[in-house]
Amino acid sequence: METEIRRILIIDDDIDYRKALMIRLGSLYPKADIETYDFPVKGHPPMDFDWEKYDVLILDYYLGKNETGLDWFNKYKKSEYFPATVILTGMDNDKIAERVHKAGVHNYLSKKSLTKGEMYEGIEKALALRASIIENYNKRSDHGNNFDTFINDFLHKTEERLCAEILNERNETGYLPDARSIDEKIERERQHILESIDYPPAQEAELGLLEIVAERIRNMTW
Repeated sequence: METEIRRILIIDDDIDYRKALMIRLGSLYPKADIETYDFPVKGHPPMDFDWEKYDVLILDYYLGKNETGLDWFNKYKKSEYFPATVILTGMDNDKIAERVHKAGVHNYLSKKSLTKGEMYEGIEKALALRASIIENYNKRSDHGNNFDTFINDFLHKTEERLCAEILNERNETGYLPDARSIDEKIERERQHILESIDYPPAQEAELGLLEIVAERIRNMTW
């Protein structure tokens, strides 16, 4: 189901690409107010910049001046109400994808041959993941914990447990883990979430976080 989007913010150091994004996003979300932030001219947003008034943030990975969109995400994301963030990059790089997923960015797309349909699906997926994580947090947390702590706790504990299991098997058998054995463990975790959580938004939240963990583990060197 399409999520209502009122405001979108674009941050990209390439003025021509910003214009192209405005046209494409305008056709996808004609009722949305689409704004750009001219980083090369304005510099860094102030720390009290009102990010939460936006539903979606389209953020370039390479911002120039040795800065990345991931740096900005880590710096400015202070609450669960930070906009659904899609990081774009013109380079296909597994290490970049791993860093983006590890930071908890809602989605990541390559600029190369990015179609209108892929952009739409990428934004909707980011919105759905953000919404389900927020709902899960509100339902299951004691509200005394920091939102980032809630997210990172799931990521780190799940990754730590799976890595320990994989390393134990490697030490016992003497063989490096293959893609099939890793996928089997991820599928087992997925089934456990589906069977142990009855609340659909909570299911979606943990499945989305499991995808981040799976991506990290698949990219590890064993």
